[in-house]
Amino acid sequence: MRGDIPDTPGVYTLIIKMKKGERIRVGQLGSKLFPDGHYSYTGSALGSGAFSLSGRIRHHLRPKKFMHWHIDYLLNSSNARVEAVVFSETDIDRECEVSKGIMSLEGAEIVMRGFGASDCKAGCVSHLHYFRKTAFQRIARSILQVYERVGLRPHILMLKK
Repeated sequence: MRGDIPDTPGVYTLIIKMKKGERIRVGQLGSKLFPDGHYSYTGSALGSGAFSLSGRIRHHLRPKKFMHWHIDYLLNSSNARVEAVVFSETDIDRECEVSKGIMSLEGAEIVMRGFGASDCKAGCVSHLHYFRKTAFQRIARSILQVYERVGLRPHILMLKK
């Protein structure tokens, strides 16, 4: 894996490109059409080892994975590719703050209620956000600003080729 992602607790946001729309079944949430475009998915990594930032991100970037989290179903599609990861080290669960900040961005939409938020206690509708017409650079810049607004020190790992 990449040495630039720390093996510490934190929060992360994957920026994903769906090159073609596809109907995907997401565990107990059911089946939904995920249109082409960009998505952001925010999660927390508050443990160590496999549950640290590097462990969780490594899992998400691995091809064809065991379906454990909602995001695994989306990332298992051949149409989905992670283009960047924004992350910040923190011992405090900031996943919902970041997700709500992303939801407030211009162009952010919800495609599937409960996605990544089925156990959320902060009332988040979803931790997956869809950006139909927003350019990748604008999404990445806006997400970095969300992290800064909630008091985090974000880093970005660019994977886009």
